Amino acid sequence: METVNRVFKRKHDFYYLTLLVYVAFFVLYIFITGTVTDDTVQFGFRDPVVYIIAAFIVYALVMLVISMVRNQRLEITDTSIILRSRFYERTIRFSDIERVTFARDRYKPNDGTFAVLKLRLSGRRRLMRLRFANYEREKELYQLLKALTQPGKNDPAARVRHDP
Repeated sequence: METVNRVFKRKHDFYYLTLLVYVAFFVLYIFITGTVTDDTVQFGFRDPVVYIIAAFIVYALVMLVISMVRNQRLEITDTSIILRSRFYERTIRFSDIERVTFARDRYKPNDGTFAVLKLRLSGRRRLMRLRFANYEREKELYQLLKALTQPGKNDPAARVRHDP
């Protein structure tokens, strides 16, 4: 029997957008606070607000680099879900899953899609949450996990209880 792996990489869109907004605000603030005289143009680099904005830019850049170095991805095999990064790996077998719940985002209009997958695992008190929007090809990921939890299939996931 051949095992099928499906890999979904974590998206970095949030970090890129945050960095872009901070840099745009930084440039805009420097041009607004700058002064133009007859002979010279001076930009407002000595303002404390510039240092604060620069700190935000550095923080956003560090978070982007950390996220890219971690290289997080979600792999789905025939028997398990694997949460993998460069530094760790966690395997969740379908037999360890007691209940699966697909939840909608409260702040998003109801467009028929689900935002969060909640997994109740045996031997764990808290629910494990996977946000579909954090991964590439989120609709494919949703359809795959939805199909895995449908009862009546001849696979280990058929034992998982699905709450709508």
